[in-house]
Amino acid sequence: MQEKRAANFSYLLGGLLCVLVAGPVAHEFTNQPLTLITQLAFTGTLIIGIWSLIDSRRWFIAGIVLAGTDIVVTVIAIRTASPLAENLTLVIGLAFCSMSLVFTMRHVLIGRNVDFNRLVGAVCVYLLLGVTLSLLNMLVFRFVPDSFRGLSAAADATRGLDLLYYTFVTMSTLGYGDITPVGPLARVLAYLAAVLGQFYIAILIGMLVGLYLSQDREPATKS
Repeated sequence: MQEKRAANFSYLLGGLLCVLVAGPVAHEFTNQPLTLITQLAFTGTLIIGIWSLIDSRRWFIAGIVLAGTDIVVTVIAIRTASPLAENLTLVIGLAFCSMSLVFTMRHVLIGRNVDFNRLVGAVCVYLLLGVTLSLLNMLVFRFVPDSFRGLSAAADATRGLDLLYYTFVTMSTLGYGDITPVGPLARVLAYLAAVLGQFYIAILIGMLVGLYLSQDREPATKS
């Protein structure tokens, strides 16, 4: 089990892209609420991440339990529209993203050889960081609704997507200004997202790409 799941970052990347891209695209061409599509996509990512990434039996079992709980709570949230169940899905998603972030960073940071799969893992870390921060922003908004300016109170079906977009825009420091943090917690998350996003790209990605390119030159130099 360890050899099969140790570093299959392509599966995790595919699942994350489903959450970030497929959900909004599907919403444009179907009559299904965005919340349903994104919940199903995220649950799929949960299972994909557990299968492809976690190499410890103990953590694998914990991940399966987490995925099963997420499916049950998601069904309850969709059928009952219970605020408690909806908040619980965010907490479960946050726990999964945090766990995946730790395991992915462990694989990406440890070791000298840099192959294409490890670079894909570095991309996964960046996307997981963005999704994790967006879930924190969603929790802040649910408990302190006045923390953000520019979010419509009536846009329940797209609010999660709006905060996901806001988080990645903040991480890249684009700063369009259509959604702005006004509460203390929201502002803390905003500057943490900006700092982490820029430092991650500048330091870790730059270092890995540099090592990857230097490895390609070594055989030619030795010959």
